[in-house]
Order: sequence, then structure tokens, then C-alpha cells
Amino acid sequence: MRRWLVPLAVSALVATGVIWFLSAYERVPARQWVGPSGEARRNLYLAAERFAVRMGLATRELRFLPELDTLEPDSVLILPSRRQALDRRRMRDIVAWVEDGGHLIAEAELLGVADPLFELLGVQRTAAPPPAKPVVIELPGGRRLTVSIFSGMTLQAEGSEAARYLSFAHGEGMVSALAGLQFARNPVIGSEDNAAFLWHLLSLREAAELQVYLRPERLSLWAFLRQHATPVLVGAAALLALWIWRIAPRFGPVRPDAPPARRRLLDHLRASGRFYWAQGLRGRLVSAARDAALRALTRAQPDFALAGETERTARVAALARISMEEARRFLAAGDSLPGADFIRIMHAAQRIHSALERGTQEK
Repeated sequence: MRRWLVPLAVSALVATGVIWFLSAYERVPARQWVGPSGEARRNLYLAAERFAVRMGLATRELRFLPELDTLEPDSVLILPSRRQALDRRRMRDIVAWVEDGGHLIAEAELLGVADPLFELLGVQRTAAPPPAKPVVIELPGGRRLTVSIFSGMTLQAEGSEAARYLSFAHGEGMVSALAGLQFARNPVIGSEDNAAFLWHLLSLREAAELQVYLRPERLSLWAFLRQHATPVLVGAAALLALWIWRIAPRFGPVRPDAPPARRRLLDHLRASGRFYWAQGLRGRLVSAARDAALRALTRAQPDFALAGETERTARVAALARISMEEARRFLAAGDSLPGADFIRIMHAAQRIHSALERGTQEK
């Protein structure tokens, strides 16, 4: 009976814990911010475009610079900052389009960056402390909207006070200059009164279409591969690392040098001869060659050492097949010899050795 008490007690505790957990906690849905993706990440004004479509206003994206040359009349153009790609001619065309009845909603460039468009429109930028919270904009009729504009500057046109939002007539059209377009971007447009303020701007003039200029992005092979082929790049990098690891030399003890190849005696003799020649000691080579030839001759003809000078000269001349005069120079060769005489004496010594090896003797 006691053997069942412990399992029963454990089971009771587990059951009690499950009941308490289910009674104390409840499963409810929770929101998790995942950030923009796809088209919303590329187009910061996608939500504003869809909002305008829902309000009955057709929209069109201007993705290339030539499309700015074909702006629709009686329409609204949203022109964000960082528009350095626009040349002076296109900016003058935009101003002329406004004078013909267009409505331009333009964002000011950052302070320190030239803004030729605002110069053409007569709008001045002045540094101001950035607001810590969304600004309150008072519309005609006393309506107040809380708008997310966090730029550190104010704008001023002729006859207006400094503010972060200006709206004034220009020719037959209208210009809405803003210190920032944060309120119209994803996903800020869904907070505060940003959507209401955007629709107020779009309704300042009757328009048939909303046109949004999207800054052209430079084509980048690296960005394309990173977006569409990240696993392939990672795999290729791993294979490259493995290949480099495979062919890289291994660290360890220094391998001993290979033993030098065994050389012939003739190689040593040639090396010695080259050394003496380079040191200017050709006299030693002459003396060594002559003495070696005379020793060989003495071994073959023992009476050579006892013979007179004339007899010795004659025997050398006969063996080497040279004249008596050359034989005398051979026997009397010294240290200082010209190159030609050095070669002749060496040839004579070689002929003596050859004649003695053949066992011939010429007299």
C-alpha cells in the first residue's frame, strides 16, 4: 500500500499545478512589430498612396527623372527631400508647372544642404530646436491637428511667419512647404492626426491625381544578391573557406633541408679553378698544372729529372707537340701571364698527360 502513496501524491501535485495554471493565465492574441517588407520597405509613401486611393484620389508613382517632364496638370506632386539628382532645368519646369495650376507638396532639404527648389520658390530655412513631441498645427477655421513633424528647422516665405509648415499661392497654383514629411511615411501616417493632415493638404486645391516622386535607386548587384541569394552566398563563402583551409600550408616543426646532392670530383675542381681565377690567382693554377704534368712525366721517364735543360725542353716539346720556344715558356711559366699564354700552357699540360696515357713518346 505504501508503494502507491508516492506516485499518487506526485500525480495530485501535478494535477493541482495544471489546474492553477489554467485558472491563473489566459491565452490572448498579442501584436508584434515586424517592420515593413516588400514594397512598403522600398516605397516610404505606399500607405499614403493607398490612403489617397481609398479617399477617391487616383495616384501615380514617378520612379524615373524623365517622368517629371510629363507632370499632369491640375494634380498634386509630393516631392521629398534628397532630390540632388534634379537639375536646374527640371526644377524650373516644376516651378512653371506650379505657376500653371499645379499643387506642389515639397519637403525641405537638411540644413547645410543646398536647396535650389526652395530658392526658386522664395522659401528660407532657419535652424530651430527639434520638437520633442508632435507639433500642433492650427488650420483655417480653428481646427487643430497634432502632426508628426520632427525637423530641426523652420520655414519662412515672403509675408509669412516662421513655421514648420507653409502654404501659399504661386501663380495659378499652390505650394505647400514642410520642414519634414515624416507624417506621410510608413507607418507614421497611421498615428496622431497625420492622415487627416495629409488629406487636408491634398484637398487645398481640387486635383485629379496624386503624383509621388520616388527617388531613383542605384542598381546594385551586391544588394540584389543579398536580397535574393543570401543562402547561396553563405554556402559559397563556406566552400571558399574550406578550400583555403585545404590548400593552406600547415604550421608545425621546420622540415630539415634536403641533403645536398653528391658532386663529382671534377665539379669540385672546376669550382676551385673558378675561385682562383676570380681572385686573380691564375699563377697558382699555372704552377699546379705544370708541376702535375712534370711529375707525371718524371714517373714515366725517371731520367727526366737528371736530364739537362735542353734535353728536358726537347722532351716536353715532343710530348706536347709544341715548339722549343713554347716548351721553354712552359717550363719557366710564372705568376703573371696574359690570358692567351695561360690557355697555351694549360693546353700543353693537357697534351703531356694525354701523350703519357697513350704511352707514346715523340722525340
